[in-house]
Amino acid sequence: MNISPDDFEKFGIDDSVLDEKGEQTTYKIKYVTRYVRQWALIEVNRKEIQQINFIDCMCNAGVYKDGDACTALEVIGIFNELAKQFPSKRFVVYLNDINSKRIDNFNKIYQKHIVPQKSLNLLVYLKDKDVNDYLDMIIASSQNKQGLFAYGKCNLIYVDPYNFGTVQISKLHNILEKNYCELLFNLFTSDYVRNIAKDTGRIQKCLGGFKPATKDEFINYVVNELRVGHIQYTFAYSFHTVKNVELYQILYATPNIRGLEVLKDSLWDVFDGEEFHRNHAPKISDVEQISMFDDEDPKEQRLREYAQEAKRIICEEFKGQIVEYAVIEQKILEETMLKDSQIIEPVLKPLIDEEKIRKCNNVRKTNFKKDSYAFI
Repeated sequence: MNISPDDFEKFGIDDSVLDEKGEQTTYKIKYVTRYVRQWALIEVNRKEIQQINFIDCMCNAGVYKDGDACTALEVIGIFNELAKQFPSKRFVVYLNDINSKRIDNFNKIYQKHIVPQKSLNLLVYLKDKDVNDYLDMIIASSQNKQGLFAYGKCNLIYVDPYNFGTVQISKLHNILEKNYCELLFNLFTSDYVRNIAKDTGRIQKCLGGFKPATKDEFINYVVNELRVGHIQYTFAYSFHTVKNVELYQILYATPNIRGLEVLKDSLWDVFDGEEFHRNHAPKISDVEQISMFDDEDPKEQRLREYAQEAKRIICEEFKGQIVEYAVIEQKILEETMLKDSQIIEPVLKPLIDEEKIRKCNNVRKTNFKKDSYAFI
């Protein structure tokens, strides 16, 4: 979705509060919105679900300086499409940004660009609160039987700050601990790396007073704080600068393995299996240069390398044990780039042929997902 900058005046858009859009932002939006569409399609087809909620706690101004839509505006477009296809379901977008001018811009775009073609079962609510106050509102709603987390409603919470020292992790912890929902959180690792040594309390406050000694300890602390309540699965995808320095990770947390499966599908759809996104990568990567000589598709080469990594991980983790497929799947989905459809053929069957694992055949020989495996 794009609004020509030439039309900003017609829409009443104040371009002084619009951000420039980096390459990583373009791909981040593609990734998140691809997942949101698939998540919403799954939820809307569940009989018990009557309302699908997307909650963007730091939604920005609607568009960037080039006129391209931000994540929340793209999601509104997706929800409007689905609302017309599923008129008996409600689609609700909750938006917040601390900058009231950004919210004013967003509302003008929404009123002029979306409302004239809006389905009646699409609702949009806007606030201009500090993100932590807004998270407190979400926490309070969880105590209301008719609130966001009431029976028949599903929720995806998106938190995309400009740096790490903004969002108090304890607020996210409290939401996830008490409610069944999913989370996409932009974990700004580069802010931690640049500023932790000279931190005056900004970063440490967001960590509840904890001061990690290393980047890995920082990441592990945040992941563990979010892996509470119903949350059983997490995954992080990294975005790098042109110099290959990590900017941030989009951290995903879900109660449901199906959510993680869909997320991995989205990653492969958007990034072709790249281990991370790197800005302004050369048109011919190192992997692709090799492939020019050996005629191997770069995606196939990545798949082979990831499969080798997955074999090593599960053989070390489960040595001497009998393990169900679901446990193996979780390990591979959380710790490698592989998606669910890439587990049986590239990983399990070769290990069986190599006699490193044995299929227990508790079910039909052709049924791999319902069986257990003995690791030699």
